Amino acid sequence: MIRRLAALLTLAVTGVAVFQLRDAGADTGADAGASAARPAAAPAAAGTPNSADEHFARMMVTHHEQAVRMSRALLAKGGAPERIRLIAEFIEHDQQREMDQIDGWLTAWGRPPASAPAASAPDAAEHSMLTAAQLADLDRADAAAAPGVFLRLMIEHHRGAIAMSRSVLELPDGNAYIRDLAKHVVNEQTAENDAMTALLEAGSA
Repeated sequence: MIRRLAALLTLAVTGVAVFQLRDAGADTGADAGASAARPAAAPAAAGTPNSADEHFARMMVTHHEQAVRMSRALLAKGGAPERIRLIAEFIEHDQQREMDQIDGWLTAWGRPPASAPAASAPDAAEHSMLTAAQLADLDRADAAAAPGVFLRLMIEHHRGAIAMSRSVLELPDGNAYIRDLAKHVVNEQTAENDAMTALLEAGSA
């Protein structure tokens, strides 16, 4: 999927029809230099999780939940330009899938899933989450303004996830699945941010 994002980014920058994410299972014009494949769905990847691994997993679910909420808010308004709509659809489906995968990993290690209400991280606001006021800006925006608001907020939101992922990768050790997930988030969300920035600069929103 990282390879697909790299190809889609190239299309976005050149102004060609981009984000053809609905092509089932196809790696459209994959970039041979793309790094970090999607983390494997192995529920108990090598290395017993430490507290940092588990904290990252829970925070990433919390972070993804906000991105999915934002994507659904934009899609519900209708009328978004096709390229921006496809980004929102991709984020909604891809990050929901990752949330389910992370919960499966937690369950495999005998931890409660992050989606359980009692397991919600209490310090989400400290991990580059958007504020309630920022989310309200998207909710209030009309169909014409919402795509631009969505892109700007999602870029900021992705930066938070990238920073979290880089922090966990700086630790000396950790569970293999978590480290693969962190690398995946850095690569995929950096590519998405480049694509969304290009759309903003091109006046597509």
